[in-house]
Amino acid sequence: MRHVALPTLFHTLRQNGGRLLGLDLGDRYVGVAVSDPACAIALPHSVLILKSSTPFMTVNALDELVRKYSVSGIVVGYPLALAGLRRQQAVNVDYFIKDLEWTGRFENLCCFYEDERFTSKVVRNVISDFNIDPSREKRMQDKFSAVCILQ
Repeated sequence: MRHVALPTLFHTLRQNGGRLLGLDLGDRYVGVAVSDPACAIALPHSVLILKSSTPFMTVNALDELVRKYSVSGIVVGYPLALAGLRRQQAVNVDYFIKDLEWTGRFENLCCFYEDERFTSKVVRNVISDFNIDPSREKRMQDKFSAVCILQ
């Protein structure tokens, strides 16, 4: 996986085609969004469960999505503190991406870190207006946070 700047990511997409995946990594879940084929619109896709006991389930699910949607790049939410400093969750994102790289399955993908400050808060505020069942609300929040990161 190559870590690239945003202009490089778009240049690669123009040359090679493919879609983008947006990832919102949390403590227990990964919200996933996928772009349309033109990479113009981000669509909510799914929520993957993160378990330290079964990390390869998450890797397998991401690998399947990459193949199914012909993904060329991943945009990962990078949680920074308000002052722009890295927080512990940002370190966890770094470890997660390194784990993906270690598998060797994502070598051809570009990766871009997107500042995700306020993403979850914005999504929470929007979702709260719809009276969603509390048991589904967290998963909706994770998926739509991934949409905001990708969009």
